Amino acid sequence: MNPALDQWLASCARSPGTLGCGVKLPNHSCVSRSFHDDFPPTHLDETLRCLAELSPVLSGHGLFPRWFTWAFELGQMRVVVRPDGALLALILQPNSPAAGNLETITDEFRALKLTG
Repeated sequence: MNPALDQWLASCARSPGTLGCGVKLPNHSCVSRSFHDDFPPTHLDETLRCLAELSPVLSGHGLFPRWFTWAFELGQMRVVVRPDGALLALILQPNSPAAGNLETITDEFRALKLTG
């Protein structure tokens, strides 16, 4: 495990309203943290694998998102795609402090050193 990634994922838990988060690394391994019983790490890992398959489909149609956010009735999911292939999925309660910090969390993930 990358210590910087482990520390960063732990910091996500300190943001009230974070239900879970996970990262699919460029080597295709997944690292997930669940902060709510409804979002076990195994579900987060499977979600990451599915989202990783979506990114090439979007880019194949001329869409190259750096991030996108889906809103659901009971929450929202921010997905961040990095140029190195790493992908973040962050599950949040709506209108929570974590939801209010999405831009900061996104920028932190994009700047995070995952190798070396």
